[in-house]
Amino acid sequence: MKELIINKDNLKPSDIKETATRVKVIMMNEQNEVLLAYCDDDYQFPGGHLNAGEDVYDGLIREVKEETGIESNKDDYYPFMVTKHYEKNYFRTGNNRLNIMVYFVYKKVPVIDDNNIEISNYERKNGFKLCYVNIDKVEDLLIDHTRKFPRFRSIAYEMLPVLDEYKKVYCKLVITNSIKK
Repeated sequence: MKELIINKDNLKPSDIKETATRVKVIMMNEQNEVLLAYCDDDYQFPGGHLNAGEDVYDGLIREVKEETGIESNKDDYYPFMVTKHYEKNYFRTGNNRLNIMVYFVYKKVPVIDDNNIEISNYERKNGFKLCYVNIDKVEDLLIDHTRKFPRFRSIAYEMLPVLDEYKKVYCKLVITNSIKK
């Protein structure tokens, strides 16, 4: 599994006061569109924070159900990439933070179940919605969005290399599956 480390302030592990782990999933439909969640002027892959004591698969399954209504299990995913983002003075709290993001790929074609979505009050209040974007247009969407909402920049610039790596792997999977047929 590929690992990306973002550490512009050259923080050492001993500089870190808190660590947060989140899970995200890349879901693709048959039209080569990537599923994105939009909330509070941010685009992200579906997913979120782990609860205390929760492992990455349990958290992923829970987050996917909450945000997409899709019932899934561990075998529906494969771990794809990890990003580790070291942040000095995280949100001006005085704490240095390590944000670990574990990315997965959903092995199936997603079928959103609007009746089974359980978003939070915060998400509801801030316009949570799901949207599909053609894989070849996601990069432009993210970059354009950072111009309009600069606070989104760190999220977008973490998503872009993940998306690039996914395209490399995804194209290999498509070619491999075509050869097998």
